[in-house]
Amino acid sequence: MNASPTGSAETPPLRVCVVAHTHWDREWYHVAPRFRQRLVALVDALLADSTGPFLLDGQAITLRDYLRVRPEAEPALRHALRTRRLEAGPWYVLADNLIPGGEALVRNLEAGARVLRQLEALPPRVAYCPDSFGHPAAMPMVAAEFGLPVAVVWRGVGGRTHPRTDRFRWQAPNGSTVLAHHLPPDGYEFGSALPVAHEAATRRWAELEALWRQRTEGTVALLLNGADHHAAQPDLAEAITALQQAAGPRAHVERTTLEEWAARLSAAAVPPSLPIVVGELRDSYGYTWTLAGTTGTRAHQKRRNARLERGLLRDVEPWLALLRLQPESAAHAPRAAAALPDPAARLTMAQLPALLHYAWEELLATHPHDTLCGCSVDTVARSMELQQDLVAEQGQGLREAALQQLLGYDPVAARQHVADFDWRRVVLRNRAPRSRGGIAEVTLFETLGDEPVGPGSAGATVAEAPGTATGTLFTPPAPVHQRLGTHRTRLRRESPQHYPDNDLVRAHRLLLWVPPVPALGIDAWDAARWTAPPVEPPCRVTRKQVNGCTVLHNGRLTLELDEATRAVTLRVDDRALPQLLALELQQDAGDSYTASLRGAVERMRCTGARVVATGPLRATVRLRWSTASTRRRPGPDARVVVVTDLVVDAMSPVVQCHIRGRSWRTDMRLQLVWNTDVTDGRVWADAAFGPLQRDPITAPAHTREAVPDTMPMHRWAMHASPLFGATMIADGLAEAVVHDRRLALTLVRAVGELSRNDLPERPGHAGWPCAIPEAQCLGPFSARTALLLHGPMSDDVLARVRDACDDVLLPLTGESWRDLPRAIRCHGPEVAGEAFELSAFTPSAQDEHAAVLRVVNNTRRSAWGTLRFPDDGPWEVTPCRLDETGVGPPSVVAGAFSFEGAPRAVLTFRVKRSR
Repeated sequence: MNASPTGSAETPPLRVCVVAHTHWDREWYHVAPRFRQRLVALVDALLADSTGPFLLDGQAITLRDYLRVRPEAEPALRHALRTRRLEAGPWYVLADNLIPGGEALVRNLEAGARVLRQLEALPPRVAYCPDSFGHPAAMPMVAAEFGLPVAVVWRGVGGRTHPRTDRFRWQAPNGSTVLAHHLPPDGYEFGSALPVAHEAATRRWAELEALWRQRTEGTVALLLNGADHHAAQPDLAEAITALQQAAGPRAHVERTTLEEWAARLSAAAVPPSLPIVVGELRDSYGYTWTLAGTTGTRAHQKRRNARLERGLLRDVEPWLALLRLQPESAAHAPRAAAALPDPAARLTMAQLPALLHYAWEELLATHPHDTLCGCSVDTVARSMELQQDLVAEQGQGLREAALQQLLGYDPVAARQHVADFDWRRVVLRNRAPRSRGGIAEVTLFETLGDEPVGPGSAGATVAEAPGTATGTLFTPPAPVHQRLGTHRTRLRRESPQHYPDNDLVRAHRLLLWVPPVPALGIDAWDAARWTAPPVEPPCRVTRKQVNGCTVLHNGRLTLELDEATRAVTLRVDDRALPQLLALELQQDAGDSYTASLRGAVERMRCTGARVVATGPLRATVRLRWSTASTRRRPGPDARVVVVTDLVVDAMSPVVQCHIRGRSWRTDMRLQLVWNTDVTDGRVWADAAFGPLQRDPITAPAHTREAVPDTMPMHRWAMHASPLFGATMIADGLAEAVVHDRRLALTLVRAVGELSRNDLPERPGHAGWPCAIPEAQCLGPFSARTALLLHGPMSDDVLARVRDACDDVLLPLTGESWRDLPRAIRCHGPEVAGEAFELSAFTPSAQDEHAAVLRVVNNTRRSAWGTLRFPDDGPWEVTPCRLDETGVGPPSVVAGAFSFEGAPRAVLTFRVKRSR
């Protein structure tokens, strides 16, 4: 601490900023409505008290929760926020920061800003993250581009390689920095329950001063006065007076807002020696608990979250953005009218952006760390799963409404004449920012008949139209295709002016080999497209028998199944991976925060292997796995069964694995292992706004928390040596383990206690102890993963991994629109450039005629890229920050816009047609 013991004129006294606050875990050992009861009493008391400012934990959802119960208090709440008696935000929720994607962090800040704007208030300019279980490397960039120059962090910092001071400059991979304040080992409750009595205040001051002498660089200190779900300290004014008397001239103690503290911290002279920390923060071992073991807890919920985020980002937002960029002559209503309410109450762009925001807010409400990390009671987990179901339904409705406008489909007019159904009217969607052809996963709906509803429908049966019973769809010539399955279901055509029309249909799932579909675009087929000469794949999947093995080849790689040993070998060029797949179980005596692996690893037995599909577009090898135990009563020695389908598609460089299984076993970890040939390599993983190199974390000898063998991942994890590499892709499971010759993915982590105090890996309770039997995840589970073999880590390899992720996670897809009036193609913008990856294509929040397009330079070099627009425009392109604040003049271009991105740059452009 720079301040001297006497506070001399040369060295000013320490300025201690006491920020009264509550840390509001919205749900944890209670559900949100139960905690809301206490929140209402807390805010009522704060609005009735005019003695000083109070921080509502850096999240704006607390305001929404309060106003749901107390709408009549909105004027008083507005006044308290405007006068800074209350502070909230900048976040919508205090989320886990490592599991959500980078765009979810952006949507979180956008939603927080919307809530505060509605209340005519501003948030503190602080990226306040007091309890996240680690922080992404991109957080300084996210904070800086939302005008937040200061960050507050706790967990994830304090490890062996971190500075010992409470201030450092935190730098993102793109070079953006924020001034970071690191909370003490006791975190945000270090200043709770300040004493009023003189002797107790003197002792408390001695503790505070000793810590600040060791850690504080400068003359400004932060003292957070509060704790979990704590109300304001009633005698805080007297406690501050007592603390000031104990400090004497060595300090000036006063109550401030978080905004005032941050301003003082930023205004204070920054010493030239201020440490710089680069990258993600996942190491507080030896300082405070990191709690890094939550990435596998309730794994299925994390997978569902990733799929929902991806669905909104790549299968909803692009179609809304594309509507903004359509020319006046497009099939749907002109752009100027599209943002007006429709007299017949059709959904238009007058409602869709707001409904998109609402869907995001519903999803973000499941992102608080105790919720998304799975370390909460079972009622919270059940509530999260219901919320996820609701978000999925909303996403489907938004996508359908946007596509109707893009395709010129009028749901009202469609019901005003007799339907002319034809399964051959198919709409293909390309959710990638590059034009793609090849395999499309399509569902064709063959209409069997109308299914009546109402009093007259009792005992009615569907009269199938002539010729439909056979289900024979194709007559030559037809596209190269492969059937996957058929089932009966129901479809409803809905209109704001009519009751739904309910039809019984036969759904045919199949693969089609299709010509290129425009980037971020759609291609609607009519009947004529099915009679055109088919496009032939460069190589169909082939099968042959060689020395007792079934050999499947797709033009890029080979799978060999030895029927005798049930072993599968993958061959790519001159590389061979025998025993490609394994499933491993290990006892886990831990809790929802921390794994405690015990005993030997049990390798599941492969009990059956056969080829179940042989092309022409997809080959599948099905492996059945089982534990030695056949016991089907839940317990630590019960049975687990798994089916893995190894899938190779024509001309694909990856082998996919579709997993489904059932578990009766408790207190265990189940992992799928890709056995590779990579040794002595480095580890990279996908993370928020680009890949990161992950080096092992080493805890100091005195730490009371063990470092887990796992790491978080988003879409992929890579192990690469100077000779070659392998990348594992997953569809949302968040926990990976990378070692020599193996890439492992946690499928299930089964635990039954919220917190235990007897774990050697972390002695003591990390949360309030409670049984959580549903976290044992008994019953069915599923997942998808893939393996890509490639060369050493390079820019070209990163581009291959990027494209493979799109092909695996966002394949070409389509379905019948049986009464679509016409064939149409809609082109979106294309992102060209090996270094760049699309992050978002979404409607602008600032301009109702514009869309936002964001790209990431995944490489460590400056690179040029190009945005190719659907036509010659002209187009107006404005560079922006993440929050859409312009950072340069607009450019008017014709059909393309070229740009340069610095190493690891995140570039945001607002795009619209020039008027």
